Amino acid sequence: MSASGTLVRPRIATRDKESDMGTTTSSGYVTNDGLDIYYEIHGGPPDGARAPFVLLPGGAMTIETAFADDLLPLLSGLRPVIAMEMQGHGHTGDRKGDITLDQMARDASAVLSHLQVARAHFIGHSLGALVSFGVAISHPEQVASITAVGATYTFDDMLPELVKLQRDPTHEPSAALIPLLPTADDFAAWTDSFRRSAPDPDAFEDILGKLNVMLAQWPGWPEARIAALTAPVLLAIGDNDFVRIDRAAEAARLIPDAQLAVLPGTTHMSITRRGAWLVPLIEARIAGG
Repeated sequence: MSASGTLVRPRIATRDKESDMGTTTSSGYVTNDGLDIYYEIHGGPPDGARAPFVLLPGGAMTIETAFADDLLPLLSGLRPVIAMEMQGHGHTGDRKGDITLDQMARDASAVLSHLQVARAHFIGHSLGALVSFGVAISHPEQVASITAVGATYTFDDMLPELVKLQRDPTHEPSAALIPLLPTADDFAAWTDSFRRSAPDPDAFEDILGKLNVMLAQWPGWPEARIAALTAPVLLAIGDNDFVRIDRAAEAARLIPDAQLAVLPGTTHMSITRRGAWLVPLIEARIAGG
């Protein structure tokens, strides 16, 4: 075990299988700081010739519910994809105590180190985008680029009412906010996927509670650290997203090498199904990398 607490070995044998996406997939676990972090590899093993993609789902979602229907099959046709499930998500269990973004970033970094992947193009949705920025801050050498989908580097860039709802669970959402929020069907799909994969199938509500507490208290990544990022960044949001367009534009100006894309007719919940638009934007952003 290294000084960082990373045990660099899979906890289950890596295996090849035919996935629902029709691509060869291997999966395994990396133990970091006492927790088994689950990952899948799609589109063949990373070969060192080009940096692979890293896919990080949004909060309460699994690889299956976040990416399987659209982005994952499209991206894995271009280069290898390493999809991870962070602490408390899907196949990855929970730790005692609080969930933190710093720890999630350390876990993602540990998976890459175990797989001997020097650099990767990070694509994160919502919470996964926040984790991606955390890796870029703490381990910039591992991050070839960031595509932040439906998020910037701070929760305060979200719609004011959403921030209020996050910090005051008793707040009743307005008629304008309700259509943007996850539906009962969304939560049913997330719960079902969690129950089929999680070490503790009954922990979903507890995980939601811990995530809500974390986001309500989290101050955001420091602006000085964000302004010092060297990796290219694509901020991709919907025109009816959780993120305010004006705040996303400010974030794009703060980050040295950032571009902002606003997808029409798109919400926070539908943006991961906009692969036909997102993938060409990502390809252009990482050209040559």
